[in-house]
Amino acid sequence: MGDSIIRTQVDSTVFTWDKEKGVFTFDGAPSMLFWDSAIELFISTIIEISGEDVSNTVLEATGFRMGELVSSYYKDRIDTRNVLTQYIDIYRNAGWGKINVRHFCLEDKRMILQLENSWEHRIYQSLKKEQALVLLPSHWAGVFTGLLKENMWYKVNKSQLSGSEYDEIEIFPSTITPNDNIHELARQKEQAYISELEQKVADRTHELTDLVKHLSTPIMPVLKGILAVSLVGKFNDERFEGLLQTTLFEFSKKRASYLLLDMTAISEFDEYIVFRLHGLVKAVSLLGGECILVGISPTLGVQIVNSGVDLSTIPTFSTLEQGIEHAVDLLGYEIVKKR
Repeated sequence: MGDSIIRTQVDSTVFTWDKEKGVFTFDGAPSMLFWDSAIELFISTIIEISGEDVSNTVLEATGFRMGELVSSYYKDRIDTRNVLTQYIDIYRNAGWGKINVRHFCLEDKRMILQLENSWEHRIYQSLKKEQALVLLPSHWAGVFTGLLKENMWYKVNKSQLSGSEYDEIEIFPSTITPNDNIHELARQKEQAYISELEQKVADRTHELTDLVKHLSTPIMPVLKGILAVSLVGKFNDERFEGLLQTTLFEFSKKRASYLLLDMTAISEFDEYIVFRLHGLVKAVSLLGGECILVGISPTLGVQIVNSGVDLSTIPTFSTLEQGIEHAVDLLGYEIVKKR
C-alpha cells in the first residue's frame, strides 16, 4: 500500500494509519487516539463545571447513545452471542480493558459483564474519585438496547473502587432511559431553584412583615405619663397581637397613665376592630391606665354610631391635639404659652 499507509491487524480488528491524510481508522471507521490523561481532563472538566449529579447524567446519556451507535454497525447480524464476542475483542484491542461474560441469557435478556482495568476505572482512580462507573455500564446498556431491540439499563453489582477485583455490570430490560434521567434532573434542578426562590420570598416577606409591624404601630411618648399609638391600615389577629404586646410593654416600661389611640389612618370601622380595641382598653386598665380615642373623623364617627357599639365610657376626640390636652389636664398639668 506504500509507505504513507500502515495497517496492522489484532485478531479480527484492523487498524490503519494514512500518514499522508493524517487519518486513523479502526475497522474501517475514522477514529482518534487519546491518552488517558486527555480523557481524564475532559471528564474532570465536565464534573468541575456541571457538578457530580449533572455530570453523571451527561456521561450516562453519552455512553448509552455511543452504545446504540456501535450496535448499529451490527444491526444485520443475527447471532448476538457472536457479536458480543467480537465486541469484547475489539474493546480489549482498543485499550478499553478486559471484559468477561459471567452470565448471558437471551430468554430473559439479562447479562452480567465483568470489567477489569477499564479506561473509566483508570481515570477515576487517577482522579481519586470514590464512585462507581457510569459511562461504560450505560454504554453496554446502549449496545444491548440496539442489539435486542428493547430498552435496557444497568446496575453496578461490584466496583474496583470498592475493593473488588473487577467491575461487575448487570444489564436487564428496563423502562429507565437517559432521556428520562435528563428530564428528571431538569425537574429536580427546577424544583430546587423554585424552593430557593420560595425561601427567599419567605425570608423577605418576614423581613417586610417585621418592618410593617414596626412602622405601622409606632409608640410615641408625648409627655411624662402619656403615650400615643397610631393605628394604620387594616389589622388581622397577628398585627393586633403584635400591637397589644408592644403597647403594653412600653406602657408598663414608661409607667404611663394615659394611652392615646390615634384612629386617623383607620378608614373602616368594623366589629373586629371594636372587639380588639375593647381588649386593648381592658388590658391598659389592668395596668392602671386609661385609653383615649383620637382622630375620629365624621365618616368614622357615623360608622361607629351605625355599628351600635357603645364607646361612651372611652373619651373620644376628633384630633390628636384635643386628646393630648385632655390627658394633660387629667394629669393636673397646664400648658401655658411662653411670653
